[in-house]
Amino acid sequence: MKKINEEEFLGILYSNKGDVSIADYTIDYNQLSIDFEKVKTKNPIFFQNLTFIGKDLDFYNQTEEFKTIIQIEDCTFNTNINIQGQFADISLKANTFNCNNFQIINSEIGTLELSNNDSNSENAKKNIFTKGNFKIHNCNYKSIFWIKNAEFMENTTIDISSVKFLSESFFDYTLLDKISFYECSFYKELRYDCNYNSSQFRECTFLDKTTFLGLFNVKMNTSFLWFENCTFSKLANFNEYFVHKLRIEDTTFLDNVSLQKAYLDIITIVRTVFEKKVWFENIQINQINNCDIETIRIIKQELQKAENRIDFNRFRAYELAAHYKELNWKWNSGFIDKSILFATKISTDFGSNWLKGLRFTLISGFTAFSLFFILENTRLTVDLNNWQDFIYGYFRFFLITDFKNEYYRYGESVLKFNSIFSLFPFIIGKIVIAFGIYEMIQSFRKFKA
Repeated sequence: MKKINEEEFLGILYSNKGDVSIADYTIDYNQLSIDFEKVKTKNPIFFQNLTFIGKDLDFYNQTEEFKTIIQIEDCTFNTNINIQGQFADISLKANTFNCNNFQIINSEIGTLELSNNDSNSENAKKNIFTKGNFKIHNCNYKSIFWIKNAEFMENTTIDISSVKFLSESFFDYTLLDKISFYECSFYKELRYDCNYNSSQFRECTFLDKTTFLGLFNVKMNTSFLWFENCTFSKLANFNEYFVHKLRIEDTTFLDNVSLQKAYLDIITIVRTVFEKKVWFENIQINQINNCDIETIRIIKQELQKAENRIDFNRFRAYELAAHYKELNWKWNSGFIDKSILFATKISTDFGSNWLKGLRFTLISGFTAFSLFFILENTRLTVDLNNWQDFIYGYFRFFLITDFKNEYYRYGESVLKFNSIFSLFPFIIGKIVIAFGIYEMIQSFRKFKA
């Protein structure tokens, strides 16, 4: 490619009449400022296969008479980029940005599109940002804002603040490291389909439907999605969304929220208002032990409102487990609660496992009755010849209101205690069996109508 300086490049650009197309140059400069008012054309301006080498590259247009349409394809930018002013359309396709700063500030733009050069080809080239910060501040986008199939390499950041998205905004199949939205307003639909390490929305307003689609790569182990002090006016859809950590803080949902079949490691919900329905059906939280009890309680309450008894009882068990874990840090208080929760944990795992409850009841009953039977036996040992008495007595021991046959000899019905010490396993055994049966029955409640 032919190498030219900034004066030669501007001479070519400003001298064009009608259609403007510049291709196959290397522009080497210190600072290059392009005033699109001087081009004075309503036709698109094409930059193709150009390499910009310099310190700063400025695009600006301050007149509304000629709102410039710029299409940049297959170019390389080894320079910082500053865009400011009035533009009808900015289209960036298959470019490489090796710049510390790319910023669009104080601008009014119709459509901003970052996409690949051939959407029908698997080998299509993407826009690639190799380093630095991509910043958009104090801008209005009257038409579609669309970042599609772009790649922001590790350690790149995207900061979008004080921006009004007056039409649809789409982030499709985009790979990025860290992105932050601050004081942004989304007037139309937002579709967010990104693979990221960190995404944060602070003091943002969503006035139309918002859809967060599943992460399409393997960064779930580090991905963090955070909403702080935001307002959702329409449906917020997180169905089948994959994310490592989701935090929703000081946020208001004025319409329905759906997290059906969402797949998370950790979720935190703090001081959040749900005005309408929230669907948590079949939500999967892998690290539920790392979730705080307030979040678990909120999800449980919303499941109760939706009359979803199966998932409600599952989160009720999570809540009890979280409360038990919380009490374990308070050794000087809550002894009674800890004792009850401990018994519930070892019996049915807080009501979530009826089979464990059955095992607990049979084993604890067998242990208590064996001790009782030994103490009642005059030789203080179990005579294997008395196995009929033992089996007969063991099963009658589960009749918790039966106080006869305490010595349990087959065919007898006589109230009899040979040892005062046998009262302890007898009474404790009856209590433990009653508790185990009750907890086992409680664990079946999720199957009730």
